[in-house]
Amino acid sequence: MPITHHLARLRTFKAIDRMEDELHQCRDVLHPVEDSPERFEIVRERLKSGTGGAPVRMVPLMISTLKGIHESLQSLETNPAAPKTHAEPGVIEEIETLARQSGISSIGFAKVDPRWVFREKAILYPHAIVFAMEMDKQRIDTAPSAACMKTVMETYRDQGRVANKIAARLRQLGYSAHAGHPLMGLALYPPLAQAAGLGWMGLNGIIITPEHGPRVRLAAVFTSIENLPYSTGNEHAWIEAYCDSCRVCIHKCPPQALYGEPVRHENGQLTYVDNKRCFPYFNEYYGCSVCIKVCPFNHKPYEKLKALRRHWES
Repeated sequence: MPITHHLARLRTFKAIDRMEDELHQCRDVLHPVEDSPERFEIVRERLKSGTGGAPVRMVPLMISTLKGIHESLQSLETNPAAPKTHAEPGVIEEIETLARQSGISSIGFAKVDPRWVFREKAILYPHAIVFAMEMDKQRIDTAPSAACMKTVMETYRDQGRVANKIAARLRQLGYSAHAGHPLMGLALYPPLAQAAGLGWMGLNGIIITPEHGPRVRLAAVFTSIENLPYSTGNEHAWIEAYCDSCRVCIHKCPPQALYGEPVRHENGQLTYVDNKRCFPYFNEYYGCSVCIKVCPFNHKPYEKLKALRRHWES
């Protein structure tokens, strides 16, 4: 039996499943709605398959990342019994500073739409601190490769640590917090990041940020703070028109897994990726990431592409 198959059966996975189920059974949490999407268990399936070779060399990194996911759920027990709900002066600034000092490239705030919570999952609060962390460009540009896969996993691990650190600090300040790990999250992060004003979703289903294009991972901390400075608009909406005229990620996707036009569901949600096409290639070729590599926002400055778009429209 491949070592990755053993990893998929670790007690840590079982403990994560149990704690996720317990959270879902709670009453005073944010539950999904009837037509919320199901979480695609890509990590577990990837480990079970044991193909591709690279995961075996990355087992220590994966175990470290799984421990971070476990901590994000187990630490809910340490939340204050009567948490504060109003951010006192300086709290938001302190959290933003802590995030940036810990390697976060951008941070925003949004109210969570229950449509974004995965089916049979739950999050503690609808008030979200959302943040992006850059992945190494040099290694992303080698996709699909073991080097690319490693930088993705390292970012998951590091960003998960930041989420847990921010949640812990909020608890110290008297607030309740739920660290949303970037890997095996309980909600859809791209639309949440878009709502927080961090960027705009591209045709690859990935948030495109002004700082690093699509070359980021996303995480969140859900908190009892009800007066977060929520984003009231999004200056990055022009990206949608740019992507529609570009479409390079669609043309360059090796398994042709990106829909030419996103599938719009009855609840208004959009699906960009055909998982049945994506996963076999993703599984075989180091987690792919080609759609990130080929995106113009990965190679050219945001403002330059914005100016180019204006030129096209003039």
